Amino acid sequence: MSGDRYLDPQTGVLRNRLGIVDADELTQVESDLTVVQMVELERRHLPGRYDLPHLQEFHRFLFGDVYEWAGELRTVTIAKADLFCLPENIASFSLEVFRALNRDDFLRGRERADFVEGLAEHLASVNAIHPFREGNGRTQRAFFGQLARDAGYRIDWSTMEPEANLAASQASIRGDDAPLRAMLSPLVDRPDR
Repeated sequence: MSGDRYLDPQTGVLRNRLGIVDADELTQVESDLTVVQMVELERRHLPGRYDLPHLQEFHRFLFGDVYEWAGELRTVTIAKADLFCLPENIASFSLEVFRALNRDDFLRGRERADFVEGLAEHLASVNAIHPFREGNGRTQRAFFGQLARDAGYRIDWSTMEPEANLAASQASIRGDDAPLRAMLSPLVDRPDR
């Protein structure tokens, strides 16, 4: 990725606040720090409107200790098997994606099957945006975890199979949300029932 301002040109490692220049070490430290932040987010409510700025706050909260650019929209093109939203389209595409979530009343008042269906649809849309250089999946899980709690549900991400998540995410980018629904369904429950 030449021209990627997020990478140290000599090491190819993401520039970070910790001065780490080894990719494996950065991955481990980033993971350790964000796990602590994810646990904190399960105990507290990050105020916002479930829109792009709110998603950016989640990213900043999770990754702010590691990356100076945490919470900022990426300025480079990224892909994982499929191309994600081009950086110049992130803001405009996000407007419609988050308007749709708002129109769906943030999935409140739905029976479980309808909640899972809506969750898959909106998670797929936000995933297609992939607004950050790194940390999109964890940010999405924190964001939709809080949204689920606000709607009376709980998502147990700890039981998610990484391979199934990757395959479901890739299918959803291609317009097929069925694998994502199937992956999410066993993760969702209603704590009061």
